[in-house]
Amino acid sequence: MRSPAAKLAVLTVGVWLFRSVGPEGYGAWALTTHLLAAVGIQAGLWLSPLGLAVWALLAGAFWDFTTFSPLGHYVLLLGGIGFLVRSQQGWWKGASAGEQAVGSVLAAVCFFALDRLLHLLETRAWGWPFALSVSIILASFSNGVAAVLMGWWLETATRFPLTPHRRRVT
Repeated sequence: MRSPAAKLAVLTVGVWLFRSVGPEGYGAWALTTHLLAAVGIQAGLWLSPLGLAVWALLAGAFWDFTTFSPLGHYVLLLGGIGFLVRSQQGWWKGASAGEQAVGSVLAAVCFFALDRLLHLLETRAWGWPFALSVSIILASFSNGVAAVLMGWWLETATRFPLTPHRRRVT
């Protein structure tokens, strides 16, 4: 597994498994375990525009199908956040770890706010309680930190591949 696309596919399935089989919780914990925003941020940084579009379509359709989302809003979320991050790719790659974490938190806030808005459109319920706002901030913070950690893993694995080297004995 050398390509970033394969690693992002593994991360997508991994966060889906963590979300679906992981610890049960409500409120902030339920959103915090929703690490798809972090994977979407990394997809925007590592994939080409065509690769990002294909990944957003496939990962979003998978997520929509497994969560029974009738609108299909995860395709829109992943594509929107991925291309938003991709538009800032030059800044993002040159930023410090702290700046990357703040950018990741802001991108995750956009992800969760849009997720909530699209969910409200699906259900035609227009409530936005204060507890949800706190949950979005807590979830965005955890996704921002997770996105930085995923980025370090992707960068290290790409820069220093685990391939055996043959040495010549002279």
